[in-house]
Amino acid sequence: MVSLPKRWARGVGLKPGHQVALIPQPDSSLLLVPRGEVEVDVAHEALVEAHPSMDPEAVVRDFISRYLAGYESIRVRFHEGASRHRAALKEAIRRKLMGVEIIEESADDLLTQCLVGYVELPVKRAVGRMSSLAYSMYRDAFNAYASADHGLASEVIDRDDEVDRFYFFIVRQLKMAVQNRALSEEVGLSNPRDCLGYRLVVKSVERVADHAARIARLALGLEGRLSLEALSRASKVSELAGRAYLRAMKALEDLDVEEAHRCMSLSAEAVRAGRSAVEELISLSLDARSAVSLSLALDSLRRVAEYGADIAEVVINLAVATPTATAKAWA
Repeated sequence: MVSLPKRWARGVGLKPGHQVALIPQPDSSLLLVPRGEVEVDVAHEALVEAHPSMDPEAVVRDFISRYLAGYESIRVRFHEGASRHRAALKEAIRRKLMGVEIIEESADDLLTQCLVGYVELPVKRAVGRMSSLAYSMYRDAFNAYASADHGLASEVIDRDDEVDRFYFFIVRQLKMAVQNRALSEEVGLSNPRDCLGYRLVVKSVERVADHAARIARLALGLEGRLSLEALSRASKVSELAGRAYLRAMKALEDLDVEEAHRCMSLSAEAVRAGRSAVEELISLSLDARSAVSLSLALDSLRRVAEYGADIAEVVINLAVATPTATAKAWA
């Protein structure tokens, strides 16, 4: 027999005969969830007010904040004179947000609904896809820089939006799992504490993609290929940083602490190689514009290696057992 607080039971609409689920948690507590015909009063629709005095980007940010909060539907109300905000918002939805569709639209109103749920694309699978996209951007960005290929560089920049779509979608899932602990396993996480770790991971992956786009923009500024001597140093840094990032993501997939430690050593090697390459720029006899461009590219390569180390550190932290779990192991 379990006695429930009367105020809580009335608040969620529990009546005789209704079912509840008791879900064991990693910290030895039990999560009590109303089931069956019990309906919990949860707001499923959010409202965004678009005023003419607002910057269109502010409206976009307000919309994304509701998306990340987990609302199923988001209604945007355009006040008189705010029609220019509509185009900016529609473009942001198309480029940045996964599974958001416009289901109703009028002169002063727009209603969207998120059609992609956490069951169809759980966190770990989404992180894997996001990571693959970010790495392909990184690899192609340096190739575009080394060959001064403007066409490939433009393609890399365009792909950054797809990474952002995964980023916002995953953050949405993680926030929903934090707010509702029963969702943790359904989004593919065995422990609510993993949400923080994966939040840090996806931010690092998103930053890797940003630096790939930065290298691609530097490639667009090149009028011709740099010397082979200059590129050989950058190629070594690129290869080391790329390996550090890939091995960090593999360590995350396997929750392999030893591999994470090796990744951090590799990342440190890439950072040292990047700094040495920057110091040697003066000996390459490059023109000022090329020297600045190469210095910025090397900085981004170094940052990618550092983000690999950040991911590896998260792996080490995730692999550590909680005190409760350790106590159980010794019991």
